Amino acid sequence: MVVISLLLALCMIASVCASYIPPGKAWPIAFFGLAFIPLFIINLSVFIFWVLVRIRYSSIPFIALLISSPVFFNVFAFHFSNSKVSETRGIKLMSYNVRNFDLYNWEHNRDTKSSIYKMMVDIQPDILCFQEFYSSDKDKGWTNERDISKLLKLPDHYFSISNTVNKFNHWGLCTYSRYPIIASGTVGKRGVNINACIYTDIKTQSGVIRVYNVHLQSFHLNYKDYETIGFENNEGLNIDAGKSIFSKMKKTYITKGAQVQVIAEHIRSSPYPVFICGDFNDTPSSFSYNLLRENLNDAFLENSWGIGYTYDYWLPGFRIDYLLIDQRWKSTGFKVIDKNLSDHFPVMCTISLNTE
Repeated sequence: MVVISLLLALCMIASVCASYIPPGKAWPIAFFGLAFIPLFIINLSVFIFWVLVRIRYSSIPFIALLISSPVFFNVFAFHFSNSKVSETRGIKLMSYNVRNFDLYNWEHNRDTKSSIYKMMVDIQPDILCFQEFYSSDKDKGWTNERDISKLLKLPDHYFSISNTVNKFNHWGLCTYSRYPIIASGTVGKRGVNINACIYTDIKTQSGVIRVYNVHLQSFHLNYKDYETIGFENNEGLNIDAGKSIFSKMKKTYITKGAQVQVIAEHIRSSPYPVFICGDFNDTPSSFSYNLLRENLNDAFLENSWGIGYTYDYWLPGFRIDYLLIDQRWKSTGFKVIDKNLSDHFPVMCTISLNTE
């Protein structure tokens, strides 16, 4: 049992290292980061066991738990009250991976797009960042770029197209704003996938801010992969399928590590307060989250409690969508909107200049 405790403690420490070591330098570490929550719970259970059975061995899991505390406080939030802006109206900031507005009817619900539109009308966000945004120039009923601007009265927007089919069907990242957008662009360098991030400089009543809309590399797992992970095909452990999944995840972690380093470099050069919205396809115990958060506040950690959840497919109960806020500003009223209209849940908060 002592040897098992030691191995579990080492796995816990490895999961902590995943927050600080670029996957390109030590990609196996990234897999441990994905398992931070179960490893923490297991090591905590082992600690309690040794306290009750033989306390001198409790130091093994205790040291691992102590080392993991910085990551623990990135994963778990402890704010039980959700404050509201009192001095000023503030700016409603929202991020949503909309999964193409259910273009291919994954939800088996023809009303998905109209339900998303209705939700947006009810919320009335001031700055809205979409990932996996789809719009057509000709297909009536799918001219989302134009329709959202008109419906939500958001006159300014920036649509960065990453893929076009048949000249008029477009996919990419899109940011809408109730305030004037004075500059915009994509982020990229040295062949790293520039489709992962766009920025917009927005002139608000409290000054110009820079909003980054991020969609980091996903694992690109298919339905067969998900069935293998969930053992749904009743064939037991499929070694070849397992190798395929492992290979996809390894490649994704390395690509994502390169993406976030380019994005972080761009963020450091920003002349304006920075806000990051988007789908990181990674947990708060990851290198991606730790590097991009850097000197920013996490709206979820500032306003909520628990581990949060923004994804409802392969990682139910995991938080992979974020609103990161410049320290010169404050966030209030953070909310995960529990609507099953995509495989992600939208996240939102209200931001205002910190005058304290």
